[in-house]
Amino acid sequence: MSPRLALSIGAVLALLFGLALTFAPTQMLGGFGMSTPPEALVVSRDIGVTLIGLAVINWLARDSIGDAVRGILIGNVVIQLLEALVNGWEVAAGIIPAPALGGVALHIGLAIVFWLGLRRA
Repeated sequence: MSPRLALSIGAVLALLFGLALTFAPTQMLGGFGMSTPPEALVVSRDIGVTLIGLAVINWLARDSIGDAVRGILIGNVVIQLLEALVNGWEVAAGIIPAPALGGVALHIGLAIVFWLGLRRA
């Protein structure tokens, strides 16, 4: 997979999830079986705008080459693998409900997409 395609996929998904977490945090968290006290809404919106920023970075970096694109792809791989690890541990420890495993699968899938892009960078 080309680095451009990997970053484009990552940008679109980060934008979609970022917008959803920013503007519909109750629905997003509810979809994973989580409740939404005010603190969760604040953190969800913060994560949402961070994802929107990541989407912008990935989108604008699509045509980068060399060390720049490798650095961005490696950063994306690290984000996705750590998210999968943390969320997987949270499910295993009973901190968050089992439906959140869908998010773990998404993080692993995105890590693979970025890793495949890195192989061609």
